[in-house]
Amino acid sequence: MFYLLNNKTLKIIGFTILLFLHCFLSIFSLQAQRTKSSQHSPAVLFLSEYISIPSETGNENAAATFLMENFKAKGFHIQIITDSIGCVNFAASLYPLENIKPNIVFLNHMDVVPVGDTTLWIYPPYSGTIAKGKVWGRGTLDNKGIAVMQIFAVEKFIDLAKKTDLPYNVTILCVSGEETGGKNGSAIVSKNFKENFNPVVVIGEGGAGMKNINFLSRHKSFFGISITEKTLLWLKLNYKVQIVGHASIAGQEYAYKGLINGLQKLTNKNQPIMMTEEAKLMLTSIGKEMGGIKGYVFKNLEKKIYRSSLKRHVNRNPVIESLLCNNITITNINSENYTPNQINMEVNATLDCRLLPSVKPEDIIQEIHNCINDSLLKITILNSGCLSQTSYPEFYFEKLAASIKKVFTNAEVYPMLLPASTDNSYYRDACPVYGINPMIISNHQLQSIHNYNEHIDIEDIEKGILVFEEFLNLLLLPQSSDL
Repeated sequence: MFYLLNNKTLKIIGFTILLFLHCFLSIFSLQAQRTKSSQHSPAVLFLSEYISIPSETGNENAAATFLMENFKAKGFHIQIITDSIGCVNFAASLYPLENIKPNIVFLNHMDVVPVGDTTLWIYPPYSGTIAKGKVWGRGTLDNKGIAVMQIFAVEKFIDLAKKTDLPYNVTILCVSGEETGGKNGSAIVSKNFKENFNPVVVIGEGGAGMKNINFLSRHKSFFGISITEKTLLWLKLNYKVQIVGHASIAGQEYAYKGLINGLQKLTNKNQPIMMTEEAKLMLTSIGKEMGGIKGYVFKNLEKKIYRSSLKRHVNRNPVIESLLCNNITITNINSENYTPNQINMEVNATLDCRLLPSVKPEDIIQEIHNCINDSLLKITILNSGCLSQTSYPEFYFEKLAASIKKVFTNAEVYPMLLPASTDNSYYRDACPVYGINPMIISNHQLQSIHNYNEHIDIEDIEKGILVFEEFLNLLLLPQSSDL
C-alpha cells in the first residue's frame, strides 16, 4: 500500500506522527511535573524557587522583586525603605505601618555568600533541587529558609487581619547586606526603626535546636534562643619593610617572614576565658534543668574551684570556646604585587574577629599589638559591626519558648549567646530582639552553612512554620492558641 504514496504524502504523515508524539510526551512530562509538585507543600516549592534566584551580597534586587510580588499577591502591605542596587530593604505587614499598631517584626536577610567551586556541590547551588527529603542550594539555611517559615506563618493571619482589629501588627522585614556587616541593610533600616515600626519585639536568625547533647537527657533536644551575639570585626594587618629584591638573596628579614612570625604568635596564644553575664545565664538555666551534682557545677562554673576543669573543656571543644572566648581567625594572606622570585616589601593579612559582649574593637586591636609586638605592624579596621547588646528574657521570650515546646514536645529551651554575628544587635536599642532558627540542626547541616551542599530538611520547614504560627497565635489570639 505504501508504494502508492508519493514522497510528499509520506513526509506529511511522518510529520503528523512526530507532532502527535511530541504533544503526548509534553502532556506526560507536564503531568509528571504536576504529580511531583503535588508531593510537596507550597512552602517547600516556594523556597525552591527562591533559592533559584542568585542573590550574593550586592545583588539582592532580583530576590527582593520576587518576594515583593509574592507578598502583594498574598495581600501584605508593602513599604519600600530603600531601593537601589545592592541596597534594597522593604517591609511586608498585615496592616500598613502608618497604623502605628504595636508591631511584631520578623527579620531576615536576602543576601547569601558566594557558592565557591560549583563542582563540589551534589546539586547545582542555585537549582533549589528537592531531593532526599531536603531542599538543596545556597541560602537554604542562611537565610532564605527562615524567611519562608516567616512568610507562610504570617500569611495565615492575613484574612483575619482584614476583618478583625488584631492587638498587634505583624511585619516581615527583608534586608540586604547582612553577610558583610549590614551597612547597606540593617544599619540603614534601624536608624528610625522605633518611630517607623513601633516594634515590641524582633525575631531574627540565631539559635537553633540540637540533639544528643552529652549533658542532657538523650530523650531531650536543646533549643537555644539567642539573646545576644558576638560583635563582628574585620581587620587588615599590614607589614612593610624596606627590603626588596631577588628571592634568592632574601636574607634573615623580609616582609612575609615578619608577618608570618607575628601571626604564629597570635595563633599560638589562647584567648582568655570570659564568663559573661549572658554565658552565666545560659549555664545557670541549664544547671537548673539538669539538677544534681552536674547541675550544681553548671550553675557555678565561674568559681575558681572549677577553673582548671573549664579550661580543659574550652581547649578541647570549639563550641564551648566560642561561647566563652573572643575568636581571632586568619582568613587571608596576600600582597598587592606577586612574582614568585621577588621579595615583596609590603604584605597583608586579614583577620575575622568575633568579640564577646562588652569587648570593644580597640581592646582586641591593642591585644594583637601587644601579642605580636612589632613596630612594623599596622592594623586597619575593614569592617566593624554593631556593638553587641543583650535582650534578657521577658514576656516575648517566654511566648517563643512555649511555642517551640509545643511543636517540639521533648525540647528544653534556654537563652544563649550566639557565637556568630547577625543583624539583630542593630535593633536592640528599640525593643527586645531574639534569634531563633526553629528547627533541629544536625552537625552535617551546621557544617554546610557558608560551605558546599547547604540544605534544609523539608520536615524542618514545616515545623518551623508551626513554631512561628503558634507564637503568633499566643499573641494575636490569646484565648485560642491551639494549632
